[in-house]
Amino acid sequence: MSFFTLRKADLSIRTADELADYFHHAGIKRVSTELLKGYELTIFSDLAGNAPERYVGNNGDFIVQFGSLIYRKMVGHKALQSALESFDQEAFDWADMLGSYTLLIYKSGDFYVVNDGLGTAKLYFDDAEHVISNSFLACCLSTPISHLNTAACYEYVINGALFGTDTLVEGVNSYPANTIIRASAGTIHSIVKPSPIQQSDEVAALSLDEAATLHCQQLRNVFEPIANGYADRLRVSFSGGFDSRLMLAMLLEQDIKPALFVYGSDHDADVLIARHVAKAEGLELVHVNKAATPIPNLDEFEAISRRNLIAFDGWKVEYGLLDHGEDVTDRLSRHDQNAVPLNGSLGEIYRNFHYIPDGRSSTGAVTSTFYSQYDTQAFSAQFSEKDYRQRFSNNMLAALHSEHERLERYQVEELYPLFRGRFWTGRDTQLNQRFGTMFFPYMEPKAIDNTAKVAIKHKDLGYLQGKMIAQTNPRLASYPSDYGFPFDGPRPLAYRAKTWLGTQRPAWLRKQSFKLTNRNPFDKDGVFSEAYLQQVIDPTFPRVGSLFELASVYSQKQFGLIATLEFLATELDLSVKLKL
Repeated sequence: MSFFTLRKADLSIRTADELADYFHHAGIKRVSTELLKGYELTIFSDLAGNAPERYVGNNGDFIVQFGSLIYRKMVGHKALQSALESFDQEAFDWADMLGSYTLLIYKSGDFYVVNDGLGTAKLYFDDAEHVISNSFLACCLSTPISHLNTAACYEYVINGALFGTDTLVEGVNSYPANTIIRASAGTIHSIVKPSPIQQSDEVAALSLDEAATLHCQQLRNVFEPIANGYADRLRVSFSGGFDSRLMLAMLLEQDIKPALFVYGSDHDADVLIARHVAKAEGLELVHVNKAATPIPNLDEFEAISRRNLIAFDGWKVEYGLLDHGEDVTDRLSRHDQNAVPLNGSLGEIYRNFHYIPDGRSSTGAVTSTFYSQYDTQAFSAQFSEKDYRQRFSNNMLAALHSEHERLERYQVEELYPLFRGRFWTGRDTQLNQRFGTMFFPYMEPKAIDNTAKVAIKHKDLGYLQGKMIAQTNPRLASYPSDYGFPFDGPRPLAYRAKTWLGTQRPAWLRKQSFKLTNRNPFDKDGVFSEAYLQQVIDPTFPRVGSLFELASVYSQKQFGLIATLEFLATELDLSVKLKL
């Protein structure tokens, strides 16, 4: 995703030229800088150097698109012209829009900023609202900051993502989902609109066939405009699972034969299944084995890590910034020859994502089940488990617009798109857009509609999604999967038993699973060896080490996230504010 900074003139700690010089090192170009109504607007390209789409009206009003957008089934300048002409802050809704985007609109002398309907794209601002940007790093570089947000740091290390409106830095936050920003006469105004996602009570009574028919039609309303707008440019991230198979079925139904790409080693189940399906359907398949990328030379590592820092806007979901450079290279290559990839993230809206038994639950149970991947022995006395859990509960309730920690079953289902999807998956969606145009069909409100109240028995074992595939393309449903059965076939006893045992495990027991699987130290070799670490950070971790007991961090993934925090803090000259 290309990005922008909208700053009150003369109030930033860095000039537009200094920002442009900083981002230029990762291949990002400054497209323009202009002064309008007391604001300095600077627009930057994506990582491939592509400028964002922009439409200017005859009267000087304009609209700029950051990310992917389809408006009223149109793309490009026609979509932007229609969106600009019809835009009205009071009447605005997301009914005619698809994509993961930020729109910057200048109309009748005021600036407006709008993000996608689910809220995956984030808009960052400083405490004084002197700076607004859809880049976290650009916002940090434009305003005085001095401290990391301690609670957010723990949240990131535990989950590989942040949930809610806090960021890793004190003094920089993001606006809530469905907020429209208006910058007028030097003042920022914000209005939160109702979510476009609708959940009907009537779907609870639908049979499996009826539910599949409903959701196939909703999904067609997503895929038809994508297919018409991008046609033979489309590529599908493929695997042996439900989500990519359903995407392929939807595209084939639209007479689109996309190229496929799959990740893994030669003998991974995903790769073997992808080869089988591609051969049977006569589709091009690209196999990518990122694990085979050799470790870079020591003298290359700092440049690779710095490029990662900028490319991933300060931090990356799930894994840290220190790698072999393969992730940036791969994500750029997805867009070779102007390709537009589709990704199946959030496809578990059609399945029992949380593996929680049917019935009422609570924010505490969901936290224990899915957001408790930690061992307190790895944290210093600065960590409060009580505060951490309460923070998660508060953010879940904010996403649900509820005040009650006890949850109805449909609210647990809503948390998947509105909480996990918006923040964890949403961050990765936003980062992927920095490399080029990309669509995430299951993250569209039109797809999410009416998924929360579908009977859990239909979602269990993938019955609903399997039925959707079979209704759309029976041939695709008959091919093998990496679950060990074709999606139109019976679920084997072993699979049913394993799923039942996983679902029935109590929340308190699932909370302990991380400790059980991370009981021993890992070898700090490769990019985590001292020789490599000292190319980018002080390996004694002087900036964030006070938050952790580093000798007791047994998860390699979490160590990488801690190293990312140290790298970010070093880059921005930040420290930790310790509790007494």
